[in-house]
Amino acid sequence: MAVIRVLLIEDDSAFVSLLERMLEMSPVGFHVTVADRLTAALSELYKGRFNLILTDLNLPDIRGLDTIEAIRSTEPALPIIVLTALEDAALEEQVISCGAQLCLRKSEIDTKALLDAMHKAVRLSRQATPPTKDRQVEHLLAELEENIVAVKNAIALLDNKQRDSQQQDAVHTIRSHIGSMQEKISKYRRLDR
Repeated sequence: MAVIRVLLIEDDSAFVSLLERMLEMSPVGFHVTVADRLTAALSELYKGRFNLILTDLNLPDIRGLDTIEAIRSTEPALPIIVLTALEDAALEEQVISCGAQLCLRKSEIDTKALLDAMHKAVRLSRQATPPTKDRQVEHLLAELEENIVAVKNAIALLDNKQRDSQQQDAVHTIRSHIGSMQEKISKYRRLDR
């Protein structure tokens, strides 16, 4: 059975326990990772692949709609459900306009409502989000390009030195691999547009 990986961003340990019990009662398998502040959540997003985010708006290190914007800047496509203690229809609209799929009032959450919301958030996310490049892949490609430039500069320095045939072969091999890497990165970027 496939497991749904959920990142739960919440600093109220009693509420975390309640949500974990609700998800345990579900016929669907869940793996819940809990972060009690935004910095920990962003670290988890960089480390692992999640299917969905459940988040409170007010955390020890960030408050309000900035929470959603910070998550979206790191993870542009993942479905987000905001869990709030406030009963404010205007806030719910703002949450959605900032990029969350749904907003649930904590006082109204039960197992069925939570599971229905999670299913709906995934569906809405798939409908609304055009395919985007994975942010981590883009970051990796940029780092590779920087490394390629550094290696090319080192090769240019070596060109000014006299080398034996074995060293010349090594430099030729390095140039060949660097060219191949640049070609593959360029090809990936063209295909991804």
